[in-house]
Amino acid sequence: MTKKFISVPTKLLLLIVSTLLFLAIGFSALSLSRLQDDYKQYQQNTLDRGQAQFTLHSDILRSKLNVWLESFAEITQFSQQNDFTLFANQLANQFDGLQLNLNIENVWLVDANKKTLFVTSVMPEVVQENIEQVLRLQHPNHQIYCQQQCQLLLSLPLLNNQGEVVVVTMSASLVDMLYAINTSLNSDVAVISFPMEPDGTGNNVDIVSSSNMELAQSLLDVNTETNLDVVLKQGLQLDLQEKNYLINLLPLAQNEQRAFYLSLIDDVTPFTEKSTQYRQQFLISLSGIFFVLGFFVYFVARPFTKRLLRLSSALPLLANKKFDKFRQVKLQRPILFSDELDVLTSSALELSYELEQLNIEVEQKTKELENIAMYDLLTGLPNRNMLNYQLRKTIANIGRYPGGVAVLFLDLDDFKKVNDSNGHTEGDKLLIQAAKRVRLSVGHVDLACRFGGDEFVVVLGNLASVHNAINIAEQLLAQFKEPIRLGSSIFYVSTSIGISYTESFDEKADDLISHADIAMYEAKDNGGGQYHVYHHEMYQRVAHRVMLEGEVRQALAKQQFSLSLQPQLRAKDKKIYGFEALLRWQHPERGMISPEDFIPILENSQHMIELGYWIIHRCFELAIMIKEQGLIDTRIAINLSAGQFVDANLPEYLQGLLDKFSLPAQTFELELTEQTLVKDIDHTIAMMDSLKAMGFSFAIDDFGTGYSSLAYIKRMPIDVIKIDKSFVFGMLENHADYQIIMSTIAMVKNLELTVIAEGVETAAQLRSLTENNCDLIQGYYFSKPVPEIELAEFIKNHIHEGYWKTQVEKRTDKAV
Repeated sequence: MTKKFISVPTKLLLLIVSTLLFLAIGFSALSLSRLQDDYKQYQQNTLDRGQAQFTLHSDILRSKLNVWLESFAEITQFSQQNDFTLFANQLANQFDGLQLNLNIENVWLVDANKKTLFVTSVMPEVVQENIEQVLRLQHPNHQIYCQQQCQLLLSLPLLNNQGEVVVVTMSASLVDMLYAINTSLNSDVAVISFPMEPDGTGNNVDIVSSSNMELAQSLLDVNTETNLDVVLKQGLQLDLQEKNYLINLLPLAQNEQRAFYLSLIDDVTPFTEKSTQYRQQFLISLSGIFFVLGFFVYFVARPFTKRLLRLSSALPLLANKKFDKFRQVKLQRPILFSDELDVLTSSALELSYELEQLNIEVEQKTKELENIAMYDLLTGLPNRNMLNYQLRKTIANIGRYPGGVAVLFLDLDDFKKVNDSNGHTEGDKLLIQAAKRVRLSVGHVDLACRFGGDEFVVVLGNLASVHNAINIAEQLLAQFKEPIRLGSSIFYVSTSIGISYTESFDEKADDLISHADIAMYEAKDNGGGQYHVYHHEMYQRVAHRVMLEGEVRQALAKQQFSLSLQPQLRAKDKKIYGFEALLRWQHPERGMISPEDFIPILENSQHMIELGYWIIHRCFELAIMIKEQGLIDTRIAINLSAGQFVDANLPEYLQGLLDKFSLPAQTFELELTEQTLVKDIDHTIAMMDSLKAMGFSFAIDDFGTGYSSLAYIKRMPIDVIKIDKSFVFGMLENHADYQIIMSTIAMVKNLELTVIAEGVETAAQLRSLTENNCDLIQGYYFSKPVPEIELAEFIKNHIHEGYWKTQVEKRTDKAV
């Protein structure tokens, strides 16, 4: 998601404006608060002055009435009169003058018995209460009295010559007092009344009197506030005809129906105009400051942002490795003082030099890594990565340039012996020389690669037929027939070559290499030093081997393997020497599978080693069972595969079984083929010495069919030589076989070893072998291999106290 771009000046402006805005809001709040406080103080002062003026003029009016009454009483010499008749008449004569001069509305003259002596109107209840209070306290009393109008009510007690008390009560209009207050305060005043139980509409408010009735009524008409408590507490601010008025209420009096208030009406238009003007000036000043400051920030920051944008637009040049062009961009400016942008620009320029140097080093390292990735460090030949790349290209070219492509897979024969006997340093030197010979045997347009270890691959393109590849293979074989000299050492190393060939551009490179590899192993299995061209039957054999390996693992898990034991007897007295353990596979679908069908295929696989360890363990279990049958001195011969014999874990495994079953090693004889013995003479002798020290004996199986040599027989700790059954089978008909057997027996006797003849099937063979001092006999004449589940019964029926029973039926069945 792409972020929206906002320039630095804009951000700075927004930041400063936001800060100023917060400050302005703060100052505005303070200013408004102060204005509000000033307004409240003005309102309070107005109330205080109104209250003071009302009190003052009320006192003045009351004083006037007091002075008049006291003067009138003195003039009429009331204190010397014996009754109140004359005073009442005189007071009545003065009533009109009181109305005219003092705005007296009513006069009531009452004696101590509350007898009315003179009245101008019906005496209200509030007047009666006031008179009673004066009579009780014998002290003047006054109060504001409101009915239809508000009046000042004054009651004054007087004494005549007889000491009798009379109370004069006057009610004076407040009109003059209102006008006096208006003049003093320069404010309009009015007396208004509210019902004691407001209806919530504000329509039942009456103006009793006012210094400006029209204004008071207009303000009352525009008023919308109905909450009397709010008005009493905060006042009432109203706008009328572009003027602003503040109305404050002072309580005067109340009766059962209505409450009366003195309303102070002040024109606060100058005050509000001044406040409004102050706010406008503040806003205008703030806007001006914002504008000037924003322009200043933009003006100051713009050059910086231009330089930043110029730098940002130039930086992609570094990513595109255009370092010189980046340094040509004018990023610095001639100024007196440097700033952060100058530091950033200098750092960017330094970075360009560093990146340029780093890019040079990376390119160099990349080339080195390409060489490492595509070429073998030891021989300098292309490696497997280059092989896959070039082979795919060569196959793809078949579509454009018709012709065949061949892959030659080479593996040096017995190269491991060179490493083991001369060390890896000499082995590496040998590989370098071998690589040179491979390179010299191919053309300039062809490819020679080291595939790994002692394996090489040659790719040939634009071939007319597979015969062109065969010619190159023959040249390679001829090259490796010549000895390789390394200093003072001479090595004879042959090579096995597998050839795969295709004329289809759809062929996969991996398949061609795999087919050549299969053909190479075919050449190696046939003795090495030769080539083989891949054909489909080879793949089927490999597939069959893979299938067998999988089935062997399943057979081990499902216990489909078993052992059969064939007895070995001493020729002269028929005493049981031992049994040879032979492997049997009862396949659930194919029935009994002969060992000859799967052991040669699996001879060197890891599954064969696993199977071999199972055989050894089972032989230990059978040895216990045989001893339980009374055969104490018998041995069990165990066949070891080549892969198992070179396994470094073999001695430790055998020792573990000896300890587990508490059996002596002399109970077992380990059989090895001649091929196993000669694969690695030194390792074979070392392993045999190790096992011999543990007590195991050794037998050479199928003697005479492979690499028979007295030289290695003399060096190895061998105990038994087994003559292969192929010689015994034709010994009486074929004089050559007979002579081989006799010579072998004589040789073994001279070496003081034991000899066993395998495959004895007739009495004539037995007699001839016995007469020529053959020590042990094994074959169908006595018994075919006995399944392990039948072994106990077999021993019971055919062996007595360790000897073969003479009644045993001669066996003439043929071997399977």
